[in-house]
Order: sequence, then C-alpha cells, then structure tokens
Amino acid sequence: MNKTFRKACAKLHLWLGLLSGIVVFIVCITGCMYAFKDEITDATQPWRFVAPLEKEFLPPSRLLAIADSVMGGASATAITYGERSDAAWVDYYQPEAGMSTVFINPYSGQVLKSVVNHNGDFDFFRLVLSGHRTLWLPREIGSPIVGYSVLIFLITLITGVILWWPRSWTRKALVQRLTLKRPFTFSRLNFDLHNVAGFYAALVLAVLCFTGLIFSLNWFSRGVYSITSGGEELKPYVLPVSDTLQVVNRVTNPLDRLYTQLRLEEPAAKTFYFALPGQADGVYRVSVVHKRGSYYRTDNLFFDRYTPVSYTHLRAHETK
Repeated sequence: MNKTFRKACAKLHLWLGLLSGIVVFIVCITGCMYAFKDEITDATQPWRFVAPLEKEFLPPSRLLAIADSVMGGASATAITYGERSDAAWVDYYQPEAGMSTVFINPYSGQVLKSVVNHNGDFDFFRLVLSGHRTLWLPREIGSPIVGYSVLIFLITLITGVILWWPRSWTRKALVQRLTLKRPFTFSRLNFDLHNVAGFYAALVLAVLCFTGLIFSLNWFSRGVYSITSGGEELKPYVLPVSDTLQVVNRVTNPLDRLYTQLRLEEPAAKTFYFALPGQADGVYRVSVVHKRGSYYRTDNLFFDRYTPVSYTHLRAHETK
C-alpha cells in the first residue's frame, strides 16, 4: 500500500476521530440506555400487568368508554392490547398539552392507573432519546450535527481498517494484528487494545453508523434506497385515506369488528396497536407485533374506517 496514502489515512483517522468522538460517545451511551427502555419501564410500572385469566378481553368500544370517562370525554388517539398478562392502555395525545395514558384491566375494565404527562414534565427516556437524536439541541441544529458526526466517524472506521491492514498477509502478520503483545507496558497495551479491539468492533460499529445515517440524513437514505432498488426514487410516507362517500354505510362499532377480525387472522400476535383516525378521511392504522419487544417483526396495516362487511387493506402491510 502506498506510503503517502497510509500517512493521509493516519491524519484523517486522528483528526476525524477527534472531531466526531465526543458526539458519537454521547449517541452511543444514550442509545444503549434507550435500548433497555421497555425492560426498565416494565420493572418500575407494575400497573402495566394483570393476572392472566381464561376469558376474552373486553372489546375496544368498552375500554375506550371507560378511558374517556377518566379523561373527561377527551378523544383517544390510540388503544393497545398486549398479551394475556398485560394491561390494555388508551393514549390521548394533544400537541399543546402532551400525552396521557389510561391503563385498564382488559378482562374487567378496572382502571389500574392514569398517567398524565404535560409537555414540560420531566421524562427520563424522552430526555435520553433527545440526546441520542439531537444532543438536546433544537432539531434543525442537533440532528445534522449528529448525522454528520456519525458520517465522519464512519470514515474514521474505514481509515482505521486501512491502517490496520497488514502489508503482507502472512500468518505471523495476522497474529500480530489480532493479539495483545507482551510485555504489557501502559503505552504498548493502550496501542494494542486500540488496534485489536478496534478491528473486532469495526464491523459492528460500521453497521450501527450505516443504519443510523439512514435515519438522520435524508440524502443518505434516498441514496441507499436508489442503489438498492435499482434506481427508483424514495417516495414520501403518506397515509392512505378513507372513502368518506361510505359514511352513510358505516356499521356500528367498526373498531370492535376490526379488532375481532384481526384476532382471528393473527391469533399468535403479541400486541395489537390501533392508531385511531382523528379526521373524517382518517384510517385505522394497526401495528400487529409478532415478537414481544421487536420492531422488525411488525406488520403495519391500514383500514378504511367506513367500509362495512370486510375491512380491505388499503395498502400492503409493511414488515419491519
């Protein structure tokens, strides 16, 4: 490998690492903390669970009526059913007020807990997520800083692998690159740990950087989509709409019918999340989770709120 090229990589590796290191460290720490959000929440909020019974859950219309009475008649924005030992919960989100949630025993309808979070209230995991995404800065400032810092760090990883790369691929050279060398003086150990541990971690870190860039930089996301799709343009996310001409044909308790239908279609599903329409042409968006705590094993389905008899999927389900 050209000596001048290796020197250039060494300079880039040093200075780009210094520029991006602090930001990436904060992103990594906050990401690790947020990854355990569900486990920590379940352990600290016992009202999320009920004693499992051999009986059917109450339909959505019953649970919504109970939750609405607690919230003074406010309009619910979502309702979630979990497994046999999970409470059901109804969400109320208002941009100017915040998020409120009513937890209900899905067998008896007993209200277990009502949690009201105003926009200015302290929320630990919201604080963690804000640090992860924007460094606690305004979104238009913090998000690009995070995105481009991660991009710089990805270049740092690439230059690091170039510097690690043996000049000749012999067994001896490979062993030297992959093992710590004696004697373990501080400077020698520090250098070897950086080289050896850095190589083993490089692939994982590169995957984390790559996937994070898809979320944080729109041009990067569009470019990846264009390459992987054979040149197609990434279309904006747009919800389908309900046919308002069918208002006169609307059946009683359409959400109950939809809930019953999906229970029959997906008996092994772990969670059913129903996002409720807020406008006349809004749709029911249903997330059917097939593995507890997962996002990639989830089908997002969209249903017309007025269509009687059979609820047609307005758009093919998306598995993430």
